[in-house]
Amino acid sequence: MRLLLSLLLFAQTLAFAADRPLAEVAEEAAKKLKAGGIATGESVDGKVTLAGFASPKEKKEDYEGKVLFEIGSITKVFTGLLLAQAVVEGKVTLDTPIAKLLDAKLEFKDPRIAAITLKQLSTHTSGLPRLPGNHGAGVREGDPYAAYDEKLMVEFLTQARLKGEAPFPCSYSNLGVGLLGHLLGKVYSMSWEDAVVKKICVPLGLQDTRMTITGSKLPLAPPNQEEKRVKSWHFDAVAGAGALRSTTADLVKFGQALAKPESTPLAQAIALAMQPHAETEVGGHIGLGPFIGKQYGQTSWTHSGGTGGYRTGLQVIPEKNIVRVTLINNTQMDGMSVISQTHVEPPRVMPKEVTLGAAVMQEYPGVYEMGPDSKFTMLMHEGQLWGRLTGQSFLPMFAKEKDHFFLKVVNAEIRFNREEDRVKSLTLFQNGREKVWRRTEAPAPKITLHTAEELKPYAGTYFVLGMKKMALTVRGRTLYAQMEDQGAAPVFDMGGERFEFDVVEAALVFNRNADGKILGLTLLQNGLVLPAVKEVKKK
Repeated sequence: MRLLLSLLLFAQTLAFAADRPLAEVAEEAAKKLKAGGIATGESVDGKVTLAGFASPKEKKEDYEGKVLFEIGSITKVFTGLLLAQAVVEGKVTLDTPIAKLLDAKLEFKDPRIAAITLKQLSTHTSGLPRLPGNHGAGVREGDPYAAYDEKLMVEFLTQARLKGEAPFPCSYSNLGVGLLGHLLGKVYSMSWEDAVVKKICVPLGLQDTRMTITGSKLPLAPPNQEEKRVKSWHFDAVAGAGALRSTTADLVKFGQALAKPESTPLAQAIALAMQPHAETEVGGHIGLGPFIGKQYGQTSWTHSGGTGGYRTGLQVIPEKNIVRVTLINNTQMDGMSVISQTHVEPPRVMPKEVTLGAAVMQEYPGVYEMGPDSKFTMLMHEGQLWGRLTGQSFLPMFAKEKDHFFLKVVNAEIRFNREEDRVKSLTLFQNGREKVWRRTEAPAPKITLHTAEELKPYAGTYFVLGMKKMALTVRGRTLYAQMEDQGAAPVFDMGGERFEFDVVEAALVFNRNADGKILGLTLLQNGLVLPAVKEVKKK
């Protein structure tokens, strides 16, 4: 009970953090754009604020009224809601296999493709790739989806093979959601666009959200990449993945419907779509379209979007009745990054440190995983718990109470989660978000942590094969290695003068002379043994 109470107080502290108006943030952000502008919409307890701002080279009034933008992958939330509505109407179930909705005469080389379900398409757990292998055949003059039609899609699906059994871990697939939209069009005996308009847009009063805008009187904000004007994108068979154009007014209204479904004619469908249906690699969940996470203790539904000249963001916080929309006609800036800047972090009150018994502390070391590329490694050093995220340094953890730690160098906290009194995962609380890493069977690695002074002898410039430079530098208590034209990555002492990377399978083995002076190293990677001589600095 004590732990539950402390977590509730922690969540409440985060929830009381102040927010800046989205328009204020966007006005500052627009000044950094090389072209285009930003249109925003924000609804707080039903009070709506719409605003528009231009880059220094353009006119603000071009973004202040109703302006259309390509919303990219926010379209996937519409397609997911269309699936939910089809389920509510009894036309399909979430477990309907795709083969049931395709031509019965089709033959699949891999029957597991035919068995993919509609829910798996919506939640990116189908195992289908981000883009189909024959995607290039549908590109027309730089327009990546314009000619990718049903024929090409079916050709790929009938020839493709999965690497295992669905459902797979969540892995983003434009093909998957595009296929879902295509199939839902068949369910309703009309095009995907007509189905979305009839079943979603019209019931919710979204007058300006369409794929085809030839009949619209509203201007389309011109697409840009940095300072370069580019062309709009067009879609065929995979339209359900990213084809919609819309305005801030419509998307705010859409977000309000998601936050308060009981006031809409789509209450059942929205409730189904917004439920968690699968876990994501970043420790959150995904519904039928939206990504579901925690932000400052509150549930948050989000989705970003991006096409050739646009970046967009949608955030709904149902418990606070907040909707935020950012539409940008330039790939220079991410839509969700603008939304994230609405939060103002309150002054931090450093928690009081407590001492835990040695037996309890030994329960935490180990390797915790969130997807194949993100590991949290915990180990004990001189009686203290230290933690490392993949690609970062080890940082000391300080106990706040049993199973609850905090960091001093950054504003973050760690909670270890138990099942049947055994530590099974950890949750990182940082920047208002909660991310979960699950404990693996791997033991804590035998890494020796050093002081900066102890690492100094390793620092310097090394010449791999006598030619390519590798710079070794000390940052805090960590040694970093950096090859020419590459980023720096930390390496860790595994013993015997062997330091290993954690971002790639590679190691550095240092060579010393009889006096203990480091003369060089050997880089071990991909089966190669590459010697490197240390540069001798002239006195």
